[in-house]
Amino acid sequence: MTNSIPNQFRAALNHLLHQEGRGAQVRLSTSQGIDRGYLNAIIKGRKPGAEDIRARIATHFGMTYEEMLALGRRIQEGGAETEERVEREIRLPQDSAKREEGVAEDNENEKINNPLERISKRIQQVREILESGTEHSISLSTVIGTYHRAIMTDRKVEVIENRLEEIGQRLEQMGKVLASEKSVAQRSKKKISKRDHRSRNHMK
Repeated sequence: MTNSIPNQFRAALNHLLHQEGRGAQVRLSTSQGIDRGYLNAIIKGRKPGAEDIRARIATHFGMTYEEMLALGRRIQEGGAETEERVEREIRLPQDSAKREEGVAEDNENEKINNPLERISKRIQQVREILESGTEHSISLSTVIGTYHRAIMTDRKVEVIENRLEEIGQRLEQMGKVLASEKSVAQRSKKKISKRDHRSRNHMK
């Protein structure tokens, strides 16, 4: 049956992978520790996938298992038209928010000059959408999850780069100290050698 749970889940999974674009399947496999062959079998419909695996996949997209199934049902029931609509909602969540709240309110938001006030207003709008229980809440939740993972990845890379730079600077400093100590040791050795030479000449 096309509306079975595995098919509903697969419809949602394929849609979300398409939204993430190139490399999405590899990122999903890596982040959730799922064998790529097994994941590909789920995507192609050759295997239904264990329920715990499907739950991990849903987590990757910032959704619950039930939300994934609901998305899959909507896509299956509405066909291409629904899939295109969901795609627009995922790609343009701010436009969806504007349609719900009205152009007048959005124009009023643009009049706010204080950046902190604008951010606070947007946070309030996001909270209201997420708590609405509508299709928009699922779409926005997916977008937030995707951007959050991207930001966290960028931060981890930045931390690693900063640590590597710090290590490089320390190694450079250690190299200078060792070179300085080596130079001092060589000068001391030469002084001792000259002193011993003079001492031997004096004894003669």
